Amino acid sequence: MKLSALSPLDAAFLQVESDATPTHVAGLMVFDLPEGADADFVAGIVQRFRASTVFTAPWNKALVTPRRRQLLTRVHEVHDLDMEYHVRHLALPRPGGERELGQLIARLHSQAMDLRKPLWECHIIEGLGAAIDPVRGSPLSAGRFAIYLKLHHCMADGVSATRMLLRALTTRADDPDQLPFWAVQTPERAGGLKASSVKPAPIKLGDYATLVREAGRIWFARGDDHDVSLRTAPRSILNERVHAERRFATHAEPVSRLKAIAKAADASLNDIVLAATGMALRNYLTDRDALPGTGLVASIPVSLRDADDQSAGNAVAMIFASLGTHIADDRKRLEVIKASAANAKARLQKLPPALRKTQVSLVFSPFIASLVTGLGGRIRPSFNVMVSNVPGTSEDRYLYGARLAHIYPVSIPFHGVALNVTCLSHAGTLNFGLTACRDSLPHMQQMAVGIGQAIDRLEALYVGAGAPKVA
Repeated sequence: MKLSALSPLDAAFLQVESDATPTHVAGLMVFDLPEGADADFVAGIVQRFRASTVFTAPWNKALVTPRRRQLLTRVHEVHDLDMEYHVRHLALPRPGGERELGQLIARLHSQAMDLRKPLWECHIIEGLGAAIDPVRGSPLSAGRFAIYLKLHHCMADGVSATRMLLRALTTRADDPDQLPFWAVQTPERAGGLKASSVKPAPIKLGDYATLVREAGRIWFARGDDHDVSLRTAPRSILNERVHAERRFATHAEPVSRLKAIAKAADASLNDIVLAATGMALRNYLTDRDALPGTGLVASIPVSLRDADDQSAGNAVAMIFASLGTHIADDRKRLEVIKASAANAKARLQKLPPALRKTQVSLVFSPFIASLVTGLGGRIRPSFNVMVSNVPGTSEDRYLYGARLAHIYPVSIPFHGVALNVTCLSHAGTLNFGLTACRDSLPHMQQMAVGIGQAIDRLEALYVGAGAPKVA
């Protein structure tokens, strides 16, 4: 039996898991049925998937010891999978809308994974009603279907999971050789890291000193709107203890629209995502008389993968930025977000690439410690919300002729961080997935609508006719 050990970062997502905080991630893929598809099209996909006999890493990996807390987390290969367990066929009452789909995904995402089996599940969902494509402006098929594919975070981060899903989809609607997601080969990493043909620059003693100084600053400095630390975030209703049940809501925007706003505001696309999230959160908390007097802080994962790195596992650093939610003026709020995010990125860039992989372990260790000790949600938060923007692909992708219309990330709330906002770009659309604790944060769809309203407001401010320029 071939055994391998998970890297410390991969294993951490298993160690911090609890009944209330299962640490799996997922992708919700919504497909437009091909023209002329019969009533058995989706059932045919289920049959193809269940008939699969080829499984590649990480889909064929199972824990040697099926429990959360263990000193050395090892996995082994499994080749005889129970495909009726892993591939499940579901249906919404027709015609199912976005709200009904979100409710189903929330229930599925609330359920922890069986640690005795390979850590993935594929739910194929039919019964979706008609909708309008936000980029093309044209009606989507009234017979749409969705696939919710869940994978434990110890096996992949958001970027690697997205690449695995998209790599299995084809750019041709008539590709006869398409394989299921788990049959497509994923390059494995050596020693927990991707092998590189480029020899890294030697690490100097001064580089370690820079890393230690940065960790000390982010742990102990009080920080401010422009230079946040783990002591900057205020207490809020986002940062209580969470429970197992989830809420999930979605929103989609044309990337071209967001880029036009970013260009007019002299900002990045990520800045606009943070600004829209901050504005939506400000309005959401104000409506509940729960807006803190200081700005909320976002934790922002930064991928450390090269463009050609297709391996699984986790490879991220972490930066922190103010969302400026205490600032009423929308323009001033965006300027604070821009400055805060730019400062955080500059600090990360000062570290040599080899030490950036260590950065997340140091700066995230107080948060991890709060989860392991049970203090998460009981003490002042290290940050208030996690906001992530995962790169996808620019061209259309297909599954047996069905066009992928949207792919929404479904992520993880933790004790002390009841909301996760993750975006994923695909074929000209930026897809927002909002995952939250059901008890802590009601009306997630209201917040998703609020993101759309925030983008409308930013467009009116910066792109609209006669919009004044920022001084």
